[in-house]
Amino acid sequence: MRTEDDPWAAAVSATVSRQFSIFSLIGLLAFSPLHADPPPRLRIEQKALSVIASSVAIQDIMVFLKGSPEPVFGAFRHGIFIPAAPFVRGQSYKVRLSFADGSTTSQEMTFGEASLAKPTVHLSPATGHIPANTLKLYLDFSEPMEQGVFLRHLMLQRRKGEEVVGAFRETELWSPDGKRLTVLLHPGRQKTGVNLQVDEGPVLLAGEPHSLVVSGQWRSTSGVQLGKEVAFRLEAIAADHNPPDPTRWQVQVPKAATMQPLVVITDELFEPQIFQRALQLPEVSGQAEASVIEQKRLEWRFKPVKPWPPGEYEVTIDPDLEDLAGNTTQGPFEVNLTTAKMPVRSSSISFCVPVR
Repeated sequence: MRTEDDPWAAAVSATVSRQFSIFSLIGLLAFSPLHADPPPRLRIEQKALSVIASSVAIQDIMVFLKGSPEPVFGAFRHGIFIPAAPFVRGQSYKVRLSFADGSTTSQEMTFGEASLAKPTVHLSPATGHIPANTLKLYLDFSEPMEQGVFLRHLMLQRRKGEEVVGAFRETELWSPDGKRLTVLLHPGRQKTGVNLQVDEGPVLLAGEPHSLVVSGQWRSTSGVQLGKEVAFRLEAIAADHNPPDPTRWQVQVPKAATMQPLVVITDELFEPQIFQRALQLPEVSGQAEASVIEQKRLEWRFKPVKPWPPGEYEVTIDPDLEDLAGNTTQGPFEVNLTTAKMPVRSSSISFCVPVR
């Protein structure tokens, strides 16, 4: 398959980030003068050798152990050579590239001891104040992490260090790149009146300080440990059973013919990365970002690529957008069938940029 049929970035996002332990050494290889401007660039990883850029399309890649006439068993697709067994650190290889114009070139290289990055971790939302009936928190790691072990490396503690046993749902949800873990607080203990909550109590107690503790022994997929325990302080505030109400959000409207950002400030907390994508302004090209302010609200800023024309606009809100307690604009997470049905709230925000 020709590499220009599938851009490298899409291939790596769809293949390498899901499948491989990445510790990268990016090298510029010296090739024959025919392909020297610019020369192909390769990325060498434990389980893949990838073509990053080449002035001529790469038709095939073959890899040989140094001194061996037999090629390393593997497959070449989408500009990536995937060996059947991981490359061995310290082992020298000969890489043979075949180009679409019929030419070939070879280069010897050693898969050396890569400088393995030490992982770090951050909590999202980055705030200590969360509703007592919070359902999800998010851990963002700097490196892809070992999976299937989070219950061994994650603990929730109360004021005096006592562990909240059974705090998490055992379902393990990772982002495709293996860097973001969705931490599910056990819904059976967070939902009012459920047997598990009655028998064992809620995970979070309003007014009580808690700590989400990440073990320093948790390793990246490259085998590097966090190195030290990380504790995130959580202050559980009153439970939130109300659906988000966009009519209560503040909107700071930009002036016409300016590059001022459109700013939306919520009256409650959301996860920033999810909220950032949940709001859309279809009529305008630009970039959005979201961040926590005052530990209890969110600010969404949309920066246009061109000055604002005067006129009417509408920001659409994903109806499935959840606050931390699982409530959406379509209704609360907890439904009481004995009470009147709450009206569905709007999933959009309208505003007008006036003529100057």
